[in-house]
Amino acid sequence: MDLQQEKNEYGIKVAMFIDNPKYKGTISDEEAKELGATVFSYTYGDDSVDYDLTLHWAVNTHEDTIVLARYSYEGILSGIAVNHMLALISSNKTIAEMESLTYSALERLLRDNPSVEALPASERFTITFALDAVKLAVKDYIKAPLTHEESTVPCEESPLSIAAIKASIAAHNIETLEEAENYTKISASNPECEKNLLHLIESNKKVVSEQKEADAALNAIPFKDLSPEHRVIAVDTAIDNTVREFLVMDGGDIDVLSVKENGAGYEVYISYLGACSSCSSSGTGTLFAIENALKDKLDPNITVIPI
Repeated sequence: MDLQQEKNEYGIKVAMFIDNPKYKGTISDEEAKELGATVFSYTYGDDSVDYDLTLHWAVNTHEDTIVLARYSYEGILSGIAVNHMLALISSNKTIAEMESLTYSALERLLRDNPSVEALPASERFTITFALDAVKLAVKDYIKAPLTHEESTVPCEESPLSIAAIKASIAAHNIETLEEAENYTKISASNPECEKNLLHLIESNKKVVSEQKEADAALNAIPFKDLSPEHRVIAVDTAIDNTVREFLVMDGGDIDVLSVKENGAGYEVYISYLGACSSCSSSGTGTLFAIENALKDKLDPNITVIPI
């Protein structure tokens, strides 16, 4: 398959980023200095895994904010588009906000059609790798030590650590080796890798099953009959399953503080975190979305109050 045929496998947006990789390249010290920033770079992967990425960030070290992002990359074409979008959305984010980027948020930004995934199933690992690189880059920037699972790479064909593989399995609720290969690039051709993957997949299945049982038990009880502590858990779970992903995608989140009865209704007190705390829509659109989600999932008499 020639280059043009390969690009035809992708959507319009992904192909456009491949053709015009405007964020590909390094950042010079002089360029960063003009922006009042310092260059920080982090390399992930290498030639042995056919994925060699270096993230380049010009960081305002007073605020730990990325003012310019670029990347150096060698690997399959779709990785160019993924890292293009990653660089684009990195600008003006704090280092802490970078760690909260999710697979689904980044993938959806690459779509032409909201209902059609941006990449072929066999190339989804390029998004997993890019986000893993970000998480490790953040740790390197803040000089946080890696845990044993974060520093242990079990399969030579993939740069993912045990911790990253477990996180990917959980995020996508992976149940088969084929799905695991799509998101991690780890094939079942290596018996030891296959054994480890199957163990991690089965462990995640058990956790998911236990969580479903707990959620079902909680949902079986009407909101009005829950204890105050369980009402907070129910609200947090409902937010997890509805609006939290979109808040996190914009660099924010919310903390559920308490739930109080007020006559026949319930007042849910929340605190906006991160970007949400200064967002102009926090008192209008965002609040409306949160309240509607809770009314739909839990009780129609819920009012959300930010404090």
